[in-house]
Amino acid sequence: MLWQKIRRKIRSGEWKEIWKEVCWIFRYIVKYRNAVIFYILIGVASTLIGLAGSVTSKYAIDAVTQFDIRLLVMSVALFAATGFGSIFLDAFMNRMLTKISLRINKEILEDVYYKILDTRWEEMSRYHSGDLLNRLNSDVSAVSGSVLSWVPSLIIRTVHFLGSLFIILYYDPVMGVLALGSAPVTVLFSRVLLYRMRDFNKKMRQASSDLMGFTSESFQNIQSIKSFHLTDLFRNRLDRVQGSYIENALEYNEFSVKTSIVMSSLSLIISFLCMGWGVYRLWTGYITYGTMTMFLQLSRTLASDFSTLVKMVPSAISATTSAGRIMEVTDLPKDDHEDEAVIRKLEAEADRGLGITLDNIFFSYSSDKDMESVDDERVLEGCSLQAAPGEIVALIGRSGCGKTTLLRIILGLIRQEAGTAEIWSGSGVRASLGAGSRHLISYVPQGNTLFSGTIEDNLKMIAPDADREEMEEALKIACAWDFVQKLPGKMQCLIGEKGTGISEGQAQRIAIARAVLKKAPIILFDEATSALDEETGEKILENIKTTMKNCTCVMVSHRPTSLKICSKVYRLESCRLTEEQGDIYPDMGRTPF
Repeated sequence: MLWQKIRRKIRSGEWKEIWKEVCWIFRYIVKYRNAVIFYILIGVASTLIGLAGSVTSKYAIDAVTQFDIRLLVMSVALFAATGFGSIFLDAFMNRMLTKISLRINKEILEDVYYKILDTRWEEMSRYHSGDLLNRLNSDVSAVSGSVLSWVPSLIIRTVHFLGSLFIILYYDPVMGVLALGSAPVTVLFSRVLLYRMRDFNKKMRQASSDLMGFTSESFQNIQSIKSFHLTDLFRNRLDRVQGSYIENALEYNEFSVKTSIVMSSLSLIISFLCMGWGVYRLWTGYITYGTMTMFLQLSRTLASDFSTLVKMVPSAISATTSAGRIMEVTDLPKDDHEDEAVIRKLEAEADRGLGITLDNIFFSYSSDKDMESVDDERVLEGCSLQAAPGEIVALIGRSGCGKTTLLRIILGLIRQEAGTAEIWSGSGVRASLGAGSRHLISYVPQGNTLFSGTIEDNLKMIAPDADREEMEEALKIACAWDFVQKLPGKMQCLIGEKGTGISEGQAQRIAIARAVLKKAPIILFDEATSALDEETGEKILENIKTTMKNCTCVMVSHRPTSLKICSKVYRLESCRLTEEQGDIYPDMGRTPF
């Protein structure tokens, strides 16, 4: 039956999955091998000193019972030395463990964080931000902790176990056999723990992600929750999410308690047997009081060591489960940084302006996470667009028709199914639009995209070397300088997350100034003036037109005042993109460059 279960596990691919996760963690163990080896050496030294202290205590007790002053003084001195040595080594080991663990956690977190940021946006957008946050924190912590708890702890505990067993066997082989009485049952439990703990860990990790995701999303939308008077609704939702978490936690706890009762009872029985045997040997004069004390001490540690070695299985399962969750997101397809040599040529010509061409673009959003659904939603079908340096090109169409999708293709956030999307210069150099060309584009998305910090922090985020005059000029182009001057501290004024502390229109103008400050040859506006009055929105576009003459601007807008200064207007309707001919709003007119 056991062999059949193992074969089922192998066929199901679970063992292969576990092995892959173990190898992933082992890469970090190898990477930090010097720190791991150092930790092992300190731990083994502390273990050997502790065992020496146990043997010394035997001779100290025997010296007292035999009235041997010389032996007593020597053994007490040695006992004190090993005791204090063990204390200082344990303290040093704890300090080193903390320093090494923090460093390893920092580097693993940075590594995982960067890989997540470098993942294709479309793939990453399928994960809830709270789930990603939980993987980045809880799961990374579990993995980084396992780097110094897996192999090092296994070796240190094994040394202590074998050392204790050797000492007991040396003085009394029967006592050693009794002390190992719990081993068969413990091994049997380890097999049960292996599978059950993996299932529990997966459930608990997912429940934790659901809880973190819910609370994170609630705080991000707290203004809407309050405005729509949804406090009670979200309190009830939190209760349901917590209920699921508590249910999984209690189920896990019940399993742990039952396992602990069995193991503790078994350990207690073994301790009674060892004590009985020790009393018998002492009664018959075969051993001394000191040996009896040492037996009782080492037999307990022997059982404890063996139990701890077995209990390392759940911690290992927890670490591999976390590793699997991290691998799930870090193994997602990465951004393509293609045509680097060509992109460098385009950079050299950026001052003269760069253009964009979309030719016969097809794109669908899949409704299935595995991209195999037949219910894919067609968004773009045979769409073509041309935007040359110095042009302001408008995209119009009903909400949800795919205008933002076109901008995402230009940004390289998503990839078209068919057709070509290129960036080009006047000299004929061309490259595919993607992650490699993204730094040549400024982008102002819908909504508030400011970060907590000062206004200057938000501006310099995109242009770290910009001086005060350049930032001031960018704010003037975005019609933001007048109100920024009136804020406390001006550009040093602190704003909260998503621009808390200033109005939506002010935040939008700072976001436009940030995009202008980048001085990219291409700028994209996705309803970037929606929170502004028509006069201000028109003024900003006029400023861009006059001060950034070679800039290519593609904007999503519905405002007639914005469209009248555009050189081209494309309408997206029924997945098709067509260029509007003539004036859309004849009474207002549209003047090309």
